[in-house]
Amino acid sequence: MTTRTGGAAADYPGDRDAIFAYEGSTFNEVKAVAFSGSYAELPHRQGLRPGRFVRFFNDSARSLIDRRDVLPRFDKLIHANGICYTGIWRIDQDSPYTGYFASGSEALIIARASIAGNSLNAGERRAFGIAGKVYPTLDPDRKVWPGNFVTVSKLSGERLKHIIDYKPTNMPTVGLDPGANLVNRVIFRLIDTRPGWREVHPISTLGLPTGSEVATPDLMMLKAADDTPRVEARDFRDELRLEHYPNHKLVYTINVKDFDDRDWTRLGVIEFTEYAISEGGDKRLHFWTPRDVPSRP
Repeated sequence: MTTRTGGAAADYPGDRDAIFAYEGSTFNEVKAVAFSGSYAELPHRQGLRPGRFVRFFNDSARSLIDRRDVLPRFDKLIHANGICYTGIWRIDQDSPYTGYFASGSEALIIARASIAGNSLNAGERRAFGIAGKVYPTLDPDRKVWPGNFVTVSKLSGERLKHIIDYKPTNMPTVGLDPGANLVNRVIFRLIDTRPGWREVHPISTLGLPTGSEVATPDLMMLKAADDTPRVEARDFRDELRLEHYPNHKLVYTINVKDFDDRDWTRLGVIEFTEYAISEGGDKRLHFWTPRDVPSRP
């Protein structure tokens, strides 16, 4: 178990000196932006390509220091095409962890599911990701600091027919794809110490007083609930439309383990109940990724 002592998320080193002022956000205001500009036809946005690597390096560095939940319009260079959701984060099992990984935790969530790269269709080699903002409240108008997470499946991609069968984690394998290796092992390595690991301690610090002991799972995996039906659709965004699923709800289980554990443990669920495929989600929603924080005595 990764255990840290110290303050909550707001007190991690560097936050107070961040370049971009941040005072938190409300669920409703971020949802309004993320759901704005719904498309009449699905776009196929081109992301990273030759000539944009310097910009990508700068954007990657910004993700580590800019905590804002929405930004002025910008281009996502890896996960350019996505679908946004809102719903509930719920921990319904016994848990040794703190914050909103603790048993009984229930929170609002805003998430974006997306493909890394330009291969969007069934049968193509795809890497699938889900990034989320866990709001430590059930009041959509209360201003708080959400805890962000980022999960991705194998970065070189897999040829699975249904996007629902991908299992994104916060420490994905890379594989043999040259582009995935360049991004993860070279560019990301220049700006963080363990670039393949997207830490989830922002969630385990939610709601804790400064000075509290923090217990965080090392690894998190999102997996579609076992009874989720499979939908035949070419574009992953069409497959993930909520009207295809029972009660217009898509459920992912929250599974965790520590580095030394062999098996995953199910802690709870994320229930997605509303969605939008929109320009606001593709061009303005932003997920802060924390720098690596080594375990402290």
